[in-house]
Amino acid sequence: MSKISILPDILINKIAAGEVIERPASVVRELLDNAIDAGAAHIEIEILHGGKKLMKVSDNGCGMSRDDALLCFERHATSKIRSEEDLFNITSLGFRGEALAAIASVSKITLATFAAGSGAGTKIEIGVDHKKETSDAPPSAGTTIEVRDIFYNTPARRKFLKSNPTELSHIIETVMQKAFAYPEIGFILTHNNGELVNAPSAATLEERFAQLYGEELAEEFIRVGIEERGMKIYGFVSKPDFTRAGRSQQVIFVNKRPVKNSTVNHAIYSAYDTLIARDRHPAYFLFLDIDGTKVDVNVHPAKREVRFEKPDEIHRMARAVVYKALNPGADLSMMTSEISYSGFRNTPVHFPVSFDNPVVNEQSAGIFPVSQTDIFSSGFAQNVQPFFYVGESFFATVTNDGLLIIDQHAAHERIHYEKFLKKTSIETEPLFLPLRIELPVKEYKLVLHHKDLLNSLGLDIEDFGGNNVIVRSLPKELSKADMKGLLMDVAACILEEETSGIKDTTEESLLKNIAARIACHKSVRGSEQLTNEELSKMMYDLDKCDEPGRCPHGRPTRIHLTLDDLRKMFKRK
Repeated sequence: MSKISILPDILINKIAAGEVIERPASVVRELLDNAIDAGAAHIEIEILHGGKKLMKVSDNGCGMSRDDALLCFERHATSKIRSEEDLFNITSLGFRGEALAAIASVSKITLATFAAGSGAGTKIEIGVDHKKETSDAPPSAGTTIEVRDIFYNTPARRKFLKSNPTELSHIIETVMQKAFAYPEIGFILTHNNGELVNAPSAATLEERFAQLYGEELAEEFIRVGIEERGMKIYGFVSKPDFTRAGRSQQVIFVNKRPVKNSTVNHAIYSAYDTLIARDRHPAYFLFLDIDGTKVDVNVHPAKREVRFEKPDEIHRMARAVVYKALNPGADLSMMTSEISYSGFRNTPVHFPVSFDNPVVNEQSAGIFPVSQTDIFSSGFAQNVQPFFYVGESFFATVTNDGLLIIDQHAAHERIHYEKFLKKTSIETEPLFLPLRIELPVKEYKLVLHHKDLLNSLGLDIEDFGGNNVIVRSLPKELSKADMKGLLMDVAACILEEETSGIKDTTEESLLKNIAARIACHKSVRGSEQLTNEELSKMMYDLDKCDEPGRCPHGRPTRIHLTLDDLRKMFKRK
């Protein structure tokens, strides 16, 4: 008996759905792509229970005839390409003809459509066991698709969906990206009958930015633009003093398709190289318009990645346009046209103390915990040698048996991290004038959903409506913090935690990550110079921590070089 057999169509479609349809936001993305390709000027998206119950997308595009409506659910049925040549010059968002077949294989779906010139509209319902029913529909221009009970027939997939707020946040992000890329189209997004996004047709990209993210946030960005050799790069990059702890709000659009691309990402980071701290990240919304024959969009099942014919040229242009915006007086002619970008900074880079020979690693350098009772046991202001700064970020002091070097930012992070984590000694002070903070809709929803957790950390937050929150009180440690930036970083942290791949995210795990983000916002920066008394107090508090040797991100807070270490370095031993 043969061991090899041909899979049935329904199973093939379910396997395809695993590549194309990862979560409710994937469905919304595919339906929006079809609506935009259909020439819609207005699109409405209705969501129930994070998309798990219902996703409904209605557009006023060209619609379909009955024959096309019946055919569109077949695998590889597409109106976007006709020949192999078309595959190498994709001008539409959808083109593979897999989306509707994949969606229909893992959900209950209803399509209603009408094309000009047709006698009547067409309604197609595909329910349990893929049974299809066809009937007439009202002659209302465009197409409406309802997708219900996603993954109802694949429970193993459904159980991996995250909470409703998390799934909704992905849908919001998808809609916001499409609305940003197509400002001429009006978008409305509702969830459980409440309006989240209302972005009417905009005349300019700047107007669309303000619609989606608010005028306050728009002021933190710089408009950029360059056109060269048939390519155009334009959009918005954040000012150097507006940075994030994570990579939220980083979007690259290639021919209006949101993608991940290491070439453009590295170019942007290299332009910011000396302007932002190593553990901070810029925000950007950058568009690249390029000849379709010069880019391959058919390299990822969900169309999230692209490949350029000349990546070095793209890198040079992207770096130049961002660098010019950040350094208005710069002479771009001095910038090299050929730039190597292997090993770029996708994650913060932290350089250990090192010497030519011998190499001083963590063990030989004596990273704490090391007993320092002679320094700290009798109070922070007593028996402490004077401190002196080494560069901007480090300070040092002499001990009985060597040299102690401290990273002041990492040390402060550890101190405040443990304070917030334990929820002890948090002194909250009410604000004389409460802070009203406008957030993007995704961050707004996530912050409100977890406001009880934030309240336990001393952040008294209330809903103020219209994507605004009110902060009525703060921990004293955060009195000078950038509260808008902090809340956006907290929202990004929540999303990262809940989409980490871990099935059950615990409140303890979430608390640890949020505490680390808050501690980072409070902690003293490298450029700040503290007094000897403040440094002594910091070292006393650090020594009382449960894990004083490392910051919440794993970096050393202090390194102890013994006299033996020094003798070895100077080759005296």
